Amino acid sequence: MMQQFLRSPFSTLITLSTGLVVLLGYFLDLEPLNELRVRFLQWAVILAAVALLLGVFNLLKVHWSRLREGTTKAIYSLTFFSGFLLAVVIGGVLGIQHSVTRMVVDYVIIPIEASLFVIILVALIYGLTRLLQNRLSGFSLVFLLTVLFSLLGSVPLLGVEIPLLHGGDSALAFVTRILGTGGVRGLLIGVALGSVVTGIRVLFGLDRPYGE
Repeated sequence: MMQQFLRSPFSTLITLSTGLVVLLGYFLDLEPLNELRVRFLQWAVILAAVALLLGVFNLLKVHWSRLREGTTKAIYSLTFFSGFLLAVVIGGVLGIQHSVTRMVVDYVIIPIEASLFVIILVALIYGLTRLLQNRLSGFSLVFLLTVLFSLLGSVPLLGVEIPLLHGGDSALAFVTRILGTGGVRGLLIGVALGSVVTGIRVLFGLDRPYGE
């Protein structure tokens, strides 16, 4: 840690000082500390927006290079540029409340999201089959029954609604409301703990994503 600090003292000092100010601002009720914490968070939001713009420009640069080189993936880059320009024109000129914008959302974005959901579903089924092949246990059987139960209850089979699977008072609604919510909370707790551990490692200089 000392060697890392000596290699980049300024970036490490800035990270440690801002991180400590923000962390202490959540625990100590001091007006100057809270104001400084809010100011640092506002600067972080601005930096995140700038980083997003830089990422967009870098993506445009990569696809422009592919178009100039005429590689086999140039058609994908051309499709990307067409969609990007169309989104900028529709969202920036017409606005998000325009009928054309809503039409693009309904007939382009939502079908793409549905196709991505299908891809996730296929990956989930594939992972389930591998799980059953390699490790057959009670938890894997519970996982299998939950997936099958959710698939059967999500869409009516041949347009016929099954009483125990469909409807607000069905068993699927109970599973989604109780077990599904518990699983989502468990995932959020895991993400929160991982974020806290990562923040502590960055705060003490163990991980330095801001530079070598």
